[in-house]
Amino acid sequence: MNNYEKYQQVKKEAGATGVLLLVLIVFWMVAGFGLSGVQAEFLHLPVWVWMSSIGVWIFAIAGVRALTHFVFRDMPLEDEEVARHGK
Repeated sequence: MNNYEKYQQVKKEAGATGVLLLVLIVFWMVAGFGLSGVQAEFLHLPVWVWMSSIGVWIFAIAGVRALTHFVFRDMPLEDEEVARHGK
């Protein structure tokens, strides 16, 4: 993998991580503010509390797992020229 391909992969990983962050923020807002009118409770706490804290945490773990499985690639970080010539 040459340096240009590595750079493209890093850009892809950074972009996908940014998209996941935006999705998490939207999920947190919908879970917190969108469920605020629901009167259901669990362990004496409203559902919106659980969804905007524990729900986002679980959603983030699933999102990171998807990123590492589908987007991120294991690649050598050293320069090919240095590795080839030992400089």
